[in-house]
Amino acid sequence: MGTVQEKLFHFLPTFELYSGDTYMGRIRKEFTLISPRFTIDCNGWQIDGEWLEWNYTIRSANGDEVATVSKELFHMTDTYVIDVYHPDDALGALMVTLAIDAEKCSRA
Repeated sequence: MGTVQEKLFHFLPTFELYSGDTYMGRIRKEFTLISPRFTIDCNGWQIDGEWLEWNYTIRSANGDEVATVSKELFHMTDTYVIDVYHPDDALGALMVTLAIDAEKCSRA
């Protein structure tokens, strides 16, 4: 079981990731003028992606792909396809995707 918890009273959106009661890391939006960027302090992961945040790749510290995330268009709700390359990373990739989506929803 995983939990994505938004931290309130931060200048930029910040989310903490938990697996059960175990802290896994934090994802934080960075201040940028052109394209959104997120910092992850979970497993040494990084995010590379498009400025709309619809399609992006989660990469390990050495640059290997952990997961690719793409948004399916023309649905009544936000629908994503998450391709995870190692089953052990599935929960973390899902929680990162949820945090990014929650950040986008909080802007509206």
